[in-house]
Amino acid sequence: MLHALEGTHRATALERITSAGIDPARIEFVNRLPVARYFEQYHQVDIALDPFPYPGGTTSCDALWMGVPLVTLAGRSAVARGGVSILSNIGLPELIAASRDQYVQIASSLASDSSRLAGLRSSLRDRMRSSPLMDGQRFTREIESAFREIWRRWCATREPAR
Repeated sequence: MLHALEGTHRATALERITSAGIDPARIEFVNRLPVARYFEQYHQVDIALDPFPYPGGTTSCDALWMGVPLVTLAGRSAVARGGVSILSNIGLPELIAASRDQYVQIASSLASDSSRLAGLRSSLRDRMRSSPLMDGQRFTREIESAFREIWRRWCATREPAR
């Protein structure tokens, strides 16, 4: 299942999928959906494959919140490491791949281990809930503290008025 608006990029994706030897009938494209329907779609997904080099952010968190494990590939840039940050914050570094081959291996291994998959699915919402990702108050305190420190440094370097 690929969430993608209609357009030529869908044809390009199907062309690449077909050239990789995958039956295009196995691919389902999904347009934008009302929020409730969007979240319902996750009940049809066993494993979310974080795209690369531009991983999901909110959609990755949505998948995890809905009990769908996420496999990500660690990229080189900060943006390409978004999935790494998310999975590290919920305590699942074993779902982070360092190479494309490892990405496939992690996803394949997870897909063939139904008991592990079930265990993950049942724990993901609690993992999210107890992680720094869901601690808005802590984030607010830390950013306020950073702003205070920036202000103090600016004030300390400013010349007094004459």
